[in-house]
Amino acid sequence: MNPKEYLLSIESSTIKLGLDRTIDLMNACGNPQNDLPVIQIAGTNGKGSTAAMMAKILEYTGYKVGLSTSPHLVDVNERIRINGVAISDESIEEFIQLYKSDIERISASFFESVTAMGFWYFKKNDVDIAIMETGLGGRLDSVTICNPILTVITAISLDHTEILGDTIEKIAFEKAGIMKNGITCVTSPQQKNAFSVLQQQAKIHDCELILSDENLLQNTNPSLTGKYQFENACLAATSLKHLKDINISDESIKQGIEQTTWHGRNEIIQNEPLVIFDVAHNESGIEGFLDYFNSINDSGTSILIISLQRRKNIMNVVPQLLNTFDYIICCETDNLRTMTLGEMETQLGKSDKVFYIQSAKDAISKGLTFLKSDSDKMAIVGTHHFGKPITNIFNISFNTL
Repeated sequence: MNPKEYLLSIESSTIKLGLDRTIDLMNACGNPQNDLPVIQIAGTNGKGSTAAMMAKILEYTGYKVGLSTSPHLVDVNERIRINGVAISDESIEEFIQLYKSDIERISASFFESVTAMGFWYFKKNDVDIAIMETGLGGRLDSVTICNPILTVITAISLDHTEILGDTIEKIAFEKAGIMKNGITCVTSPQQKNAFSVLQQQAKIHDCELILSDENLLQNTNPSLTGKYQFENACLAATSLKHLKDINISDESIKQGIEQTTWHGRNEIIQNEPLVIFDVAHNESGIEGFLDYFNSINDSGTSILIISLQRRKNIMNVVPQLLNTFDYIICCETDNLRTMTLGEMETQLGKSDKVFYIQSAKDAISKGLTFLKSDSDKMAIVGTHHFGKPITNIFNISFNTL
């Protein structure tokens, strides 16, 4: 088993929250996170997009930038990048050789191990700033072991309710767990109840809470399309404007936001007929995608390929999906937590316009047969795990940013 296969082999079907194992593992690694300048990002949707835009802006400013995100689309290397270039297989092998015994001694999870590897790799390569995306929640997430120079919170909505809590207030409390004493926190506009929780926690931590400012993006056209991506861009720009001792020019913000590549976000992977890939995987994310999709055009046949992770509930947006698409094809993807076809049928029901096909590759191939004219369009939505079948069918790569 090679080092990458070993790393993937410890991916668990269960999520392990808590910092004890991460603390142990980071101690074994020499605690590279302690003096690493980190920007930590939490939130429900938009974390990866916001992180990618911030990284690109900092690159245009001349910094060496580490970027840690999750999950990956095809290759685990995608999760750890420096100035857009993914960690090499050789560096993964070096990390595993050094710390495999510690990973096993601690029973560290896949995410804990990858987080530790990110901190180790960024410190080893002397990045100027590391942007770290929180995996789940915030308060008990592995990334929260860092000493950030800035914290950032994207839009908060209901997701992972079985783990983070069944109300927006409980989820906001978990996200606010990334706040550190005296360290500025920048947030997207939030629902009233969520924002109240953030205000309370900011007061407890004696940290300034700043709301993102859309005025920073005048005359800027974000490369990532859709209303919610504009909100993410505003958050990225506002956050970097509030970095202490670092001057980010308006021109760097404009260039970075207009040149960001972030795969699987309203991404056009084929034209005429149009095929779009979006990893939206909860109700608010799917609503955001539909807002974008419905703005494109209303002619031709519309096809949806959808797969979800277990425990996702999209019942509230099912009527919108049925109204938007002429045909919906549900499928499973090749991962431990995929929702079964039976579980998907519980949410989307039985209909002449809804099909259930086991394989994601077969589902996408079936969808393509419905595309008869250049005005037709197809969306592939619901999970990062569509990455592999998409690369195989459309012969494209997600490696380059």
